[in-house]
Amino acid sequence: MALYQNTKTGQLVEFIGYHDKEWAMVKNSSGQVNYVALADLESYEASKGRTGEKPQPQSAETEVDEDKLPETIIPADTRLNLNVATAEAIAKHVKGIGYATAKKIVELRLSLPAERFKSFDQLKKIGRVDWDEVIAADLIFIA
Repeated sequence: MALYQNTKTGQLVEFIGYHDKEWAMVKNSSGQVNYVALADLESYEASKGRTGEKPQPQSAETEVDEDKLPETIIPADTRLNLNVATAEAIAKHVKGIGYATAKKIVELRLSLPAERFKSFDQLKKIGRVDWDEVIAADLIFIA
């Protein structure tokens, strides 16, 4: 199994297998299984970050020991989940975002359907923050 980052949400996921030509089955750090578009996945190494590689097909010929306990390859995530973070946590954790801007982020989140961000693009409505730099610094994610 390989570790990937969902470029749409920033979440680290474990690649389980292909669903069809354009979708993959992945597992996040809490064990939840989801389907993600292959175009949204980019390989990730804990020590290096994103490597730019896309998922490769798994071979059906590889034998798998069903009785062996699977290794956990998703490291503990120290990044901040913006869908559950408080304004204080955002201001303290993300360099370049003050408390006033952090409150605007929380207000925007609460105004969205289901009170959750679905992609990083929604954050760009908040001005005075270089979101491309914050996302590239890999300090936040959306789950």
